[in-house]
Amino acid sequence: MVTKKVPGLHFQSEEKRHPGILGAALMDDGSLSDITKQHVEEDYTKLLMLCQHYGIQSGPSMFFQLSLALAREIYPEPKKRGRKSKWTDLNKGALVVEVERLVSPNDNSRGAAWACNQLANREPWKSFVEEKEGGASSPDPAEALRQIYFDFRGDRWAEVSRNAFRQYEAEDYVQGWEKRVDDFVRNPHPK
Repeated sequence: MVTKKVPGLHFQSEEKRHPGILGAALMDDGSLSDITKQHVEEDYTKLLMLCQHYGIQSGPSMFFQLSLALAREIYPEPKKRGRKSKWTDLNKGALVVEVERLVSPNDNSRGAAWACNQLANREPWKSFVEEKEGGASSPDPAEALRQIYFDFRGDRWAEVSRNAFRQYEAEDYVQGWEKRVDDFVRNPHPK
């Protein structure tokens, strides 16, 4: 975990403050109030600096927001283990459109399974779904495409992809769509 430090900002520990507070209390000369006030003002100023560092606007909930910012930094959500899935909403949506472009509604032999088989044998899909060593998942690339297609075709992102393709079609620029598909498949996680 890497925390963002503010140069020159530090908070004195309670253990280091105790001797001064204890000494002032024992002397009973009224300096306890001054020392306590000085510590409170110092801490408040530093908390304001932290708020500024995290871009938190002044307001009634600013210290709550600061607490959340610090908590998220110190206790971040656990990251998923393993490598990122190569399947994203973009390339799944592209797959749905590409399958539906190939399917022939009037010919039962040219359904989704046939379309997935066609895609599995052409780039960029061929490289994307190449067989895995050891066959841990579906050893058939066309079957892997078919499963993703049927799982995702009802997703709202699939509809967004269909609408995007229709826009390219309306502009008579299907080549532009195909370039996008190629990019979505070859670069599923652009940097």
